[in-house]
Amino acid sequence: MNPAPPAIAVFIPSLRGGGVERNMLNLTRGMADAGFPVDLVLVSAEGPFLKMVDERVRVVDLKSGRVISALPKLIRYLKDSRPEVLLSGMGHANIIAVIARRLAGVPCRLVVSEHTLPSVIAKVASTPLSRTVPLLSRWFYPRADAVVVVSEDVGRNLREASGLRDELITVIPNPVVTPELAAGLARKADHRFFAEGSPPVILGIGRLSHEKGFDVLIRGFGLLLESTDARLLIVGEGEDRPELETLVKELGIQGQVDLPGFVDAVPSYIGQAAVVAMPSRIEGFGNALVEAMAGGVAVVATDCPGGPSDILEQGKFGPLVPFDDPAALAAGIEMALRDPVPAEVLKTRAAEYTLGSVVTRYLEVMGVRPNGH
Repeated sequence: MNPAPPAIAVFIPSLRGGGVERNMLNLTRGMADAGFPVDLVLVSAEGPFLKMVDERVRVVDLKSGRVISALPKLIRYLKDSRPEVLLSGMGHANIIAVIARRLAGVPCRLVVSEHTLPSVIAKVASTPLSRTVPLLSRWFYPRADAVVVVSEDVGRNLREASGLRDELITVIPNPVVTPELAAGLARKADHRFFAEGSPPVILGIGRLSHEKGFDVLIRGFGLLLESTDARLLIVGEGEDRPELETLVKELGIQGQVDLPGFVDAVPSYIGQAAVVAMPSRIEGFGNALVEAMAGGVAVVATDCPGGPSDILEQGKFGPLVPFDDPAALAAGIEMALRDPVPAEVLKTRAAEYTLGSVVTRYLEVMGVRPNGH
C-alpha cells in the first residue's frame, strides 16, 4: 500500500549539521505537530542530524552526490508523490527546486527560503554553483510562489541581488525555541571547563569557517585575559580548524581555550556558559543568540551584515560591536560579564522565536491550513 501523499515536502541537501539544516528539521517537526503529512527530501540522507528526524516525518533519500545531480530524481519524486507544497532551503537547492517543479509539471505550490545574504556568500562560496546563486536567483526565484527570508537584512540583500518584488518576500525568523530546548539548557554539560568553581566560560558556536569570525573571537579572548580570568569554548567543526588551533598556540592560551568539535548537546553548553559570543563577519540569522537568550544567558554579537542586529534590537538585548575588531569584541564580552541584561528580559525576547509561532507563519505563506489539507 502506497503512503498517503504528503501535504508538505521539505527539500534540502543533507543533515550534515548546520544552522539551516537544524531549522528545516525543526520546521518539519512543527508541521507534523500541526497535523500535516510531511516528507523530508534529501539529496543525500546523511549527517549527524539524521537521527533527530521526527518519527512522523518520512525521509526520502534521493541518493545523489551533489544537489545538481539530484534534479532528475526530484522531478520523479514530485510526479510520483505530488505534494501540495514544496519548501526548499539553501540557495543552490532553491534553484534546483524551481527547475524541478517546472519540469515535473505538477500543481505544487513552491516556497523557497533564504537563510544567508546571497551577494556576500557568493564571494566566499566554495563551489561554482554557490557563487552564481545571486545571478541565478534573479532568473529563478520570481518563478517561485513565495520567498521566505530569515531577517530584514537578508531580504534587503536578496532584493538587491535578484531584483525580486517586495510582495514576493516574507520575513520569518528561524524556529529556534522548541520544547526540547529548555530541557537541554538545564542539562549538565560534560566538559572540564564547567567544573564547579571554574572561571566563567565564553562560548562560540558554529562552523569553523572564515565568515564565522572565530579568529577574531580568539584574539579578542586573548585581550580579555589581560584583565579577566575566563575560558573559551568554540563548538563546531570546519575547514579553519588548523588555522584557529595555530592562532591559539601563537597567543599562548592553549590552557584557556578548547575546540571540542561537533557536539550533540550544544544547549547544555549554552546553559552553563557565562556569555555566548557571536563574532561573525556575516550571519543570516543567529540561532545561538536566541538559544542563549532562551536560557537567560548573556550574549554579545558583531554588527555584521545579517540577523544579529535584528535579534538584539541594535544592542538592546546585549552588546553589538563592530565586526573584525578583536578589541571591541573583548570590551563587549567584558561588559556582558560585568553587567548582563537580566535573564527574564532575555527570555521574554526569545519567546518571540518559538517553533509554534514560526510554523504558523510558514503555513500562512504556504497557503495550507491545519484542518484543510
